[in-house]
Amino acid sequence: MRRVALLPVALSLVAGVTDVTSWILLGGFFSAHVTGNLVILAADVVTRTTPDLAALLAIPVFVITTAGATVLARRIGAHSPRTATALLGTQATLLIAAGALSFTTHASVNPKQGMSVVIGMCAVCAMAAQNAYLHLVPARSVSTAVMTGNLVSATVTATDLIRSRGRDLAAREKWTDNWPLLAGFVVGCLIGAIGATLLNDQASVIPAVLAVALLVWQLTKGRASPPPAITASTFHDPTLEELK
Repeated sequence: MRRVALLPVALSLVAGVTDVTSWILLGGFFSAHVTGNLVILAADVVTRTTPDLAALLAIPVFVITTAGATVLARRIGAHSPRTATALLGTQATLLIAAGALSFTTHASVNPKQGMSVVIGMCAVCAMAAQNAYLHLVPARSVSTAVMTGNLVSATVTATDLIRSRGRDLAAREKWTDNWPLLAGFVVGCLIGAIGATLLNDQASVIPAVLAVALLVWQLTKGRASPPPAITASTFHDPTLEELK
């Protein structure tokens, strides 16, 4: 794997772990793939089931947090190293809070109660900070949580590679960009599922540990500034040139 792909893969891993642990431990709602809660709410309406508060709050809380992150980034400057540090630091702090609360209160015993909702919203806000970072700091955003688009893109590029017998350079570049995102999210989901099964509430500290490790790695390597992993040149799409 190219070195430049490490950051989005790491963020995909964090998203996968966070999404699965919140689903298993907090009563079944999405903290990373946040729009998936619309499906849950629609099903509740049809079946006349009282919607869970976490599922109801997830999308508006995500939007408000993203708006706040946008204001912060615009004031600091989107391409300032301080913006990357602030957003990834916010993510890590929120996941630490979620992990600590879950670890100490055993919230999964009563996943419909207030503490579970608080923990869930910490996870949602953390994912909002991560996604805001991806849209505000790099030259071009990628998705590390919603996998449908990445799956379609990977399938299209794989098909192009097979048809060209590997000679399509543009497809090779896109494949290199897409498959690590899918792999990172799937591995994160597996880690979250295994952790929640074996460790119960203690598994909620896994996303926090990963987020802190990522933040420390960024700061240590001096990569808190916009990373080359997701720049415009890395994600160059020749079809854009054709449209000019």
